[in-house]
Parts: sequence; C-alpha cells; structure tokens
Amino acid sequence: MITGHVGVAYGLRAWRRDASLLALLVAAVLPDILDVGYAAAGFCSPAGLYSHSLPAAGLLAALTLAVAAVWTRNTGVALVMAAAVLLHVPADWITGFKYLWAGGPIVGLVLYLHAWLDLALEVVVVAAGWRLLRRDPRAPRWATHWVALVALFAAQATFDIVKGSGEPGKPSACGAAERARLERLRDDS
Repeated sequence: MITGHVGVAYGLRAWRRDASLLALLVAAVLPDILDVGYAAAGFCSPAGLYSHSLPAAGLLAALTLAVAAVWTRNTGVALVMAAAVLLHVPADWITGFKYLWAGGPIVGLVLYLHAWLDLALEVVVVAAGWRLLRRDPRAPRWATHWVALVALFAAQATFDIVKGSGEPGKPSACGAAERARLERLRDDS
C-alpha cells in the first residue's frame, strides 16, 4: 500500500483529535521509511523481513510508543501512534507480500500485480480517511482541502501507471536474484 497509509493516518487523527497529523503520517509509513533507509544503505530486507514482519513491526511500534509517550506525555496519543505503525503491516498484506517472521511464511494478496485493483482499493482507503478527517473543524486545512485528496489520488495513479501490472512488490536493494527467489517462495506458499 502506498497512499492508503495516508488514509489510515487521516482516520486515526479523526478518531484521536489531540494527536499530531504529521506525527501520525510518519508513524503510518515508518516501516517504508525504514525500507528506504535499508535500500539507501544497500542492505537487503527481503519481502520487508526487517521492517514489515511481525517482530520488526512490533519493535517499531514499541519504539514509537516510547518516543511518543515521552514526547507528548499522553498515553492515549502514544498508543494511537503505535497503532499507526502496526496497521501498516496488514495493509501491506493486501497489496504486496511480506514475511510474517524470519523463516516464516510469506503472506499477501499481491494486488500490486493488478494495478487497477490496487488503485481502486487505495482510492477508497484514502477517500474514507480524508472524509473522516474533514468532519473535524480543527483538522489541518492543508490535509482536508479537496486539492490534497486529488493530489493523493494522482500520486497513487502515477505509481500504479508507472509500476504497471506484473511487479510483485516495492523496489528493494535485494537485486533480481533475490526478487526471483521471493516470487518462488510466494508461489510455493
């Protein structure tokens, strides 16, 4: 999932109005931020093993909870921040495929193989989160303006058009051989 994570953050902010939307946006994409860091460092994290698996997401959520609790001094906000990290993983099980744990199975519906289905799902998630957030009169105007919604739709459409059907996941530093091995594992599971 790409822009759908933004929709999840919007929905969480609509539910917990004292949480920072910017902080929720970062928390909602934290596993992907970690993956970008791995790729930049040339470190292979096959199928999100070190960022999206249950142990990795649990660790990221715990760290997020601790930092948010210290930063905000609000347990409720800290719990919502941790939830944003944890909700990233099942969302990615729908659009991609990820290891559950090291040596464990790879799970996912891999909607990335069907660009139009991915686009439709992400548009629904983004629109739902945007609509929930828009009901809050104190929500940031930049996030609830119709231009923000159109920009998110355009970003997702661009991703799906450029990526096209056929690629099973997000780019990684693992290389072609590792991607082929992961496709075989996914097909065997």
